[in-house]
Amino acid sequence: MSNTPSIERIDTFPCTYGTDRERMSFLYVRVTATDGTVGWGEVCDSYGCSYAGVIGHLIDEVFAPLIVGQPLVSVDLLADRMRLFTRRRLGDAWIAPQARSGIEIALWDLMGQATGRSVSSLLGRTADRVEVYASSGFLEEGPAEHHYEGLRPLLERGVRKVKVRTGPEWRSDLDTLRKLRPMLGADVELMVDASETYTLPTARALATALTEFDVQWIEEPLPQSERAGIEALVAHSPVPVAYGEHMFGLDDALDALRRRQLDVLQPDAATAGGISEARRMAMAAPAFGVRVVPHVCSGPAALAANLHLAASVPGIRLIEYPPTLLPVWDTFGTGAALGLDAIDDGHLTVPETAGLGVGIDEGACADHPYEAPGARVAGTTTGLPDRFVGDR
Repeated sequence: MSNTPSIERIDTFPCTYGTDRERMSFLYVRVTATDGTVGWGEVCDSYGCSYAGVIGHLIDEVFAPLIVGQPLVSVDLLADRMRLFTRRRLGDAWIAPQARSGIEIALWDLMGQATGRSVSSLLGRTADRVEVYASSGFLEEGPAEHHYEGLRPLLERGVRKVKVRTGPEWRSDLDTLRKLRPMLGADVELMVDASETYTLPTARALATALTEFDVQWIEEPLPQSERAGIEALVAHSPVPVAYGEHMFGLDDALDALRRRQLDVLQPDAATAGGISEARRMAMAAPAFGVRVVPHVCSGPAALAANLHLAASVPGIRLIEYPPTLLPVWDTFGTGAALGLDAIDDGHLTVPETAGLGVGIDEGACADHPYEAPGARVAGTTTGLPDRFVGDR
């Protein structure tokens, strides 16, 4: 124990990057050990980290003091320390587990480097590469040709699963999808993300309409908090229903699994409390006959964390891969390649180097200072403040 390094400091790096669609924010977490080793983590709040300054402050004020000075013996022990010291005051949902996620991922990165092993090797690697699906934008953003051109580079790399997004005007979205479907090819599987937009009657109507396209799942058609409505939808939906990117740990997942509130579970290591917590969620799902496909919609550390998660759970065969984030991964990421050139036959290789295999370029963070979102509505192109709270 005398040679075991301790945690010396924890630093947060909130930043904002303008993609082709909109400005997105990210929060990277650096944990430094007393031996000088550095581990990187990341926080995701479903779509990057919109309020990165808020969560960064939470890490600085609440969680860093609980971890600094502690020996790097067990990541799970340190994660439990963060949770148990704060759960009665900050709770077990939303920004508290999101903040803990960034630190926990960085601790796994540190532990891997201390042992010379990858994170998935430490957890028990069951796969060396993982299939990805192309996670595209809202169908309202353009005609079918626009969406096909955005997806074509991934299709050329062997990706054979594609997800598109519907909005309030879902009937016109389906008209666009009707034109896009034959462009993708008969061998390409299709999924639809509804982004918590609808009420139960509309979700039922959309699910029925989607049978035309043989979709693999409809994702988050109702707001995550409307559990009774979700349960009613799942009981009669003609297509599978997916939830999970807004679930925070095993208890949350078990509640939904026991109540049959989902057919596909989508945990995210950068959201749910960390890699270990997302892994516990994933390991519970097969007993309920539920498929597991991790959510990924943030920067390079979050993608790498979910790759290692997927590579350590036998039931995970597929993860999300949003091409709109390619410039983000290229700008901020160091280490293992995660871009288009890294996709082979529709799969990404899991990094084999120590830790996550991915780091963060601090200079890039400095070049992209954080901007609070203000009145901007994250995840939209039109900025409608009510687009996620009802039907048209």
